[in-house]
Amino acid sequence: MAIQEMSVPTCESKKHRLSIPDHLLPGLDREWVTLWEKYGSQMVRADEVSIEEYRKNARAHSFTYPTFSGPPVYHVEDLRIPVSQPAGIITIRVYTPEGPGPFPVHLNFHGGGWVLGNLNTEAAWCRYICNKVHIKVIDVDYRLAPEFPYPISIYDSWEAVKWTITNASSMNINASSVSIGGLSAGGHMSAVMAHFARNEGVDLKLQLLVVPATDMRYCLRNFQLDSRNCAYASVLSYHDVPWGPLGREQWFIKYWIGEDEDIQEKVLNNDWICTPVLAPSFKNLARAHIITAEFDLERDEGEFYGRILQNAGNIVTMKRYAGMPHAFAHYNHPERGLSQSFAYIEDTSEVIRNAHFGKDEGEKSSNDVTIFEVNHEMKEVLSC
Repeated sequence: MAIQEMSVPTCESKKHRLSIPDHLLPGLDREWVTLWEKYGSQMVRADEVSIEEYRKNARAHSFTYPTFSGPPVYHVEDLRIPVSQPAGIITIRVYTPEGPGPFPVHLNFHGGGWVLGNLNTEAAWCRYICNKVHIKVIDVDYRLAPEFPYPISIYDSWEAVKWTITNASSMNINASSVSIGGLSAGGHMSAVMAHFARNEGVDLKLQLLVVPATDMRYCLRNFQLDSRNCAYASVLSYHDVPWGPLGREQWFIKYWIGEDEDIQEKVLNNDWICTPVLAPSFKNLARAHIITAEFDLERDEGEFYGRILQNAGNIVTMKRYAGMPHAFAHYNHPERGLSQSFAYIEDTSEVIRNAHFGKDEGEKSSNDVTIFEVNHEMKEVLSC
């Protein structure tokens, strides 16, 4: 159920430091405006404090924390699995539907800028997918920075995929029907893992990339943002939105990669597993579905990545959610959720179902909307 208050705050009624600027109001989803003004405009965002301060009271810095726990599922189990880069143990949460199996499986990698998030972050979505698609869903609690900096989260996540396939029989999983996906940082890592899968001969049914971070070179601490060095119109337009500004992205990078500017520049500009648009080859990758949000500074890089995949001959569908902020998919709380967050649940259910259970190549779902209005100047972005 979406929130019922539909009024849009006027300039006269706004009084909070994080209220939405007037020039953004006409295009924003009205439910989002109401939600943000009521619950978000007075808070201190996570990126406005240190990671240590945030961890003392995470709830105080996010009006959706913890997210809705979601509907009941037949069986939920936490497992501890080994990882090796560096050696350690991570937890995966396995959601299982009723039935004999073996089940297809979708592995989810939560958002949070490689710094925040846990197994509660996208629990509701995992539960909905388990029930609606009738597959196992595995949520991966990869290790977070700054204690486990770049690129540890990526390798933790990939080892979780391989561990699942290796142990498919004992987990009642169909090892030939595996998909992956994630939101934001999780979308970034899923894009990278699709390359790992191709390189290692792992056949994935789908890479679901939700508002993915595919090119964050503009997040260098002293980067001078303008149209001459950033071809992403969404970054130029939405770098100062109150819910997810560029400073927030730089805050994530600071803890994930480190504060040293030379190291940041080297990693962001040269290492494709940090910047997937720089990957050496885009051929023969898993089918992709890319989701973007209209009022998200990362919108254009996600859509640009989709065009790169398409141009390399891969099967790609994309959908842009109008009027939405970056993490709109998280706003699925029954009392204060967004209609488009619930639509996202239905859309992704259909996409994942089709990936695992089949659809004719020529058939097009009503939920599959390919975005072609990508900024024409993006052809220059790789030379930035």
